[in-house]
Amino acid sequence: MRLKLISHILCPYVQRVSIMLTELELDFERVDIDLARKPSWFLAISPLGKVPVLAINETQVLFESSVISHYVHEITDSQLFSSNTYEKHQQLAWVEFASQFLADIARLYRAKTDALLAAAIQDIERKFQVLEDILGPEAWFNGDRFSAVDAAFAPVFRYFYVIESILEQDLFANLPALQSWRSALQKRPSVKAAVSENYTRQLFIFLQGQESVLGEKAKSHSFI
Repeated sequence: MRLKLISHILCPYVQRVSIMLTELELDFERVDIDLARKPSWFLAISPLGKVPVLAINETQVLFESSVISHYVHEITDSQLFSSNTYEKHQQLAWVEFASQFLADIARLYRAKTDALLAAAIQDIERKFQVLEDILGPEAWFNGDRFSAVDAAFAPVFRYFYVIESILEQDLFANLPALQSWRSALQKRPSVKAAVSENYTRQLFIFLQGQESVLGEKAKSHSFI
């Protein structure tokens, strides 16, 4: 089976899929495109004009990260989702919770006033506390086994290594369980491999380009 992952260098949803493919030891080719100048061949296979898209044997195409994640889980009979129906759907709910984090992060870096920035940070901190209260002592979200929930949250936490530096604010203070989980994810080989070596620089440049409070703060910072 030949798999081609159509992606963008900064897309967190692509990272989710990349992490799962790597965890499942599936060989795949990754093709990054410029979403500001979408090629016609990409628009022909992506109804929403979004990444990720997974091309299978150059004849079949899947889009949307959640659908792709289900597909690779099913074709490999993986354990990234639980075999228990209730537990699996509970995991899916937490994957959606991670998606809501990504929406809050977008609000944060697009906020045009201090008040809007503070509101986005407050929403993020509330969600952090929810996670802190349910995490156990094990390395991963569901215990000692890496799961699709971990794959979904790794790209979320990756943003904050840059955002915290720009804000000069520790958003993980007094959240020891969350800090431990974040650290374990950062060290996971599949998580490291989900982005390019210049990801941090590219994210910093992207944030500098935002016409927002965070964008102005980024302009006054040197590259991390």
